[in-house]
Amino acid sequence: MRWLSVAFERVAGVFLKNRGDSELDEELQSHIDALTKENIRRGLSAEEARYAARREFGGLEQTKEIYRRQRGIPFLENVFQDLKFALRGLRRSPGFAAIAILTLALGIGANTAIFSVVYGILLRPLPNPEPERIVQITEKYKGETYDKSFSYRELQFLKTQNLPVESLAAYTALGFTFTRGNDAERVSGLHVSSDYFHVLGMKPILGRDFLPEEDRGDGTRVAMLSYGLWKRRTGSDAHIAGQQISLDGAAFTVIGVMPAGFERLNTPLTHGDTDVWVPLALVAHTVGSGQNLETIGRLNQGISLRQAGAEAETSTGEFRKNFPNQLGPEETLSVARYQSMLSSDIRTMLLALFGAVAFVLLIASANVANLLLGRAAARTKEIAVRTALGATRGRLVRQMITESLLLSLLGALLGLLVARFGLAAMLAVSPRDLPRAMDIHLDGWAFGFSFFVALLIGGVFGLAPAIKISRSVVSEALKEGAGRTSGGGRRAWFRKTLVVSEIALSLVLLTGAALLIETFWHVLKTDPGFNPTRVASVQIWLAGTKYTSTPEVAQFYDEALGKIESIPGVQSAAVVGAGIPLERGVNMAARVPGTDSFQSCDFRMIAPHYFQTLGIPVKLGKVFEASDNNLSRPVVIVNESMARLLWPGKNAIGERLEFADEKSSAREVIGIVGDVKSHLDQPAKPTAFIPIGQGSYPVMKLLEGWFPSVVVVRSSVEPLTLGHAVTEAIHEVNPSVPTGAVRTMEQIRSTDVSMREFNMILLSVFAGLALLLAAIGIYGVMAYNVAQRVREIGIRMALGANPAQVLRSVLREGLILTGVGAALGMAGAFAITRVLQAYLFGVSATDPSAFAGTAVLLGLVALVACWVPARRATRVDPLVALRCE
Repeated sequence: MRWLSVAFERVAGVFLKNRGDSELDEELQSHIDALTKENIRRGLSAEEARYAARREFGGLEQTKEIYRRQRGIPFLENVFQDLKFALRGLRRSPGFAAIAILTLALGIGANTAIFSVVYGILLRPLPNPEPERIVQITEKYKGETYDKSFSYRELQFLKTQNLPVESLAAYTALGFTFTRGNDAERVSGLHVSSDYFHVLGMKPILGRDFLPEEDRGDGTRVAMLSYGLWKRRTGSDAHIAGQQISLDGAAFTVIGVMPAGFERLNTPLTHGDTDVWVPLALVAHTVGSGQNLETIGRLNQGISLRQAGAEAETSTGEFRKNFPNQLGPEETLSVARYQSMLSSDIRTMLLALFGAVAFVLLIASANVANLLLGRAAARTKEIAVRTALGATRGRLVRQMITESLLLSLLGALLGLLVARFGLAAMLAVSPRDLPRAMDIHLDGWAFGFSFFVALLIGGVFGLAPAIKISRSVVSEALKEGAGRTSGGGRRAWFRKTLVVSEIALSLVLLTGAALLIETFWHVLKTDPGFNPTRVASVQIWLAGTKYTSTPEVAQFYDEALGKIESIPGVQSAAVVGAGIPLERGVNMAARVPGTDSFQSCDFRMIAPHYFQTLGIPVKLGKVFEASDNNLSRPVVIVNESMARLLWPGKNAIGERLEFADEKSSAREVIGIVGDVKSHLDQPAKPTAFIPIGQGSYPVMKLLEGWFPSVVVVRSSVEPLTLGHAVTEAIHEVNPSVPTGAVRTMEQIRSTDVSMREFNMILLSVFAGLALLLAAIGIYGVMAYNVAQRVREIGIRMALGANPAQVLRSVLREGLILTGVGAALGMAGAFAITRVLQAYLFGVSATDPSAFAGTAVLLGLVALVACWVPARRATRVDPLVALRCE
């Protein structure tokens, strides 16, 4: 273990250097004293004896240096020396240090914040055992992977195929009215097959998992509770397994409780917490639920995703043969990582934002490189003196890179603070349905990313200034006067190139932000087809209550709406089932009797006064009345898009329409209303409305599992102030009816555009930051150039140049740099903004106004950045400038 002892002594020598030097001085002095005494005994005087002793012993400093190399670690000592020197240098230039550190903090902080979002949503492993083995069965079309829903029959077929999975499971989302005791609560749920938890690799903390026999559809009603629901509604009852709960009025036996946090494992269907899981077999053969299953599997051990995709593709032919209308001629079955499918809708935009913030980092880095070049140029004489005294080129480069790395690390530390507040701000404006939002936070990966970026910036952008200054010619530098430093043509060219790059990158970001801002403006200006002003909405569910027939449901709504309309400030009220405007709703297949093909259309069940309450214009015919019930003739109202689709060029009033999922006779069209959008950035869909009094109760109950019924209220006062009164009016009729969110239609409209708003805000912030940094870069280069040209400007003014000519000269130089950068940025923006095409609405990716507007904005900012140094140049006193020489 001798080597360990030596290693310990060397490490200790680095940190106990002063103590070692003191002991070494004492030991060397004792040797000198001993030799001096010996010389005195030989007859020399004291002074001669001491001189002879020193000469005999040899050089003390050389001996000390040899000893230091033997006792310590020279490399670490040199690093510590470089760090001390760098810190002293930064203390002597606090302005330079503050600007460089703050610039890097903004760039690194913004990148760290976005990295945390990208890592949390796209890269962070799911909290499951071996999450890389969890896959989703998808479809592939022309090399691209898309989500694929299966029916229960198709699921059973897939289980017979030789898919590369050890188990296959399916799920579909449905809500429930949860009742235990007298309290009712609406909860989100999943119908799952018995292998669901096995595929995800999770086990309950209480009770048992689902059994295979519970997949047979014999009516077995069992339920698994989430940890949150178990704690909230049962008080963490350890004996809950075997007890009864009520879901939608049916008795279910609790079989277990899942671990804490499992409910936050988002699915593409819910994007939120799941409260309860029940057997898929209960809805396997129902319309809708049994036809919209997401299918996942756990890959066999040792098989890659590529192999799994190839094997799944081999089952396409047999699948197409058994289900001929489910896959197109160019579509094949495939598999994809379950984790990647959770965020597939926003992956491209997230990566685009990550690329945008990387541009900001490049601009910040270029700014710091320019600062380092300017600082290095000011230190040319110092470097020349150190070189003349024996410092090697490598030693000088190492010293300057150490300073650069120190700046980067200090910028990264401050950047973590910027990232913390920036991430909080991003999450505050993020959409409510942002997938895996709970997985977004600063962690070790974010710290590691920040540290890595700091090292990269410090090494790469600090290397160029270090190499350039180390090439300085010693003799020329030492000959220079104190009044000026040599910028060097090549060095000036390099600094200008950096500024041109900053301008180009900032213009690309500004153009992208302008396109998203234009898109957002166009979306907000889009007519939704109704008047959302002063309209409140209240979610409500009747499934699982005492109302078990259409007349009972209609009677409840009649009583509730009557009480609501009697509330002061309420002008009208209505109820709609299966979806409200600007939110996803139910679609059904409909056709004109006597034709063969069904057309897909949105489907709504409404109460009288619905069109009046939302301000939807009635174009032709009439609206529903209270007398439209299950005893009267079946009627329907369609929107203009549906009228054009089914009866082009004809008056649809009096025509007949039948739905695939209704057993009743065809309905008569009695009215045509204006189109209402489901999403502001999408065309209005063909839509059919039927009276709630004529709806099928089984269909009502099924639809409420996906979408709540909604009471809409138009008022003459602030709508949210009526929320409590409306809820109380509903509970006066039946206190056990669960109600949900109270929202205004304005809030619903904001939610519809929230993802676009999120993207626009982030890209605009990054573009603004890039513009600020580019302006600082332009100012820095122009100010440095003016400082270097003081003698030239002084001579020109002494020879008769007036301040206006000097001003134009400096401005011309700055605007030429801006023009070159803008031209390069235009070309880059023209190519890169095409990535945003899928996210634009009402504007082209090459919109001339966006390109021209950003170029003008950049030009104005550049003009301001150049103006200050230019004005300073006009104030140069020729006598003072020449006297400095």
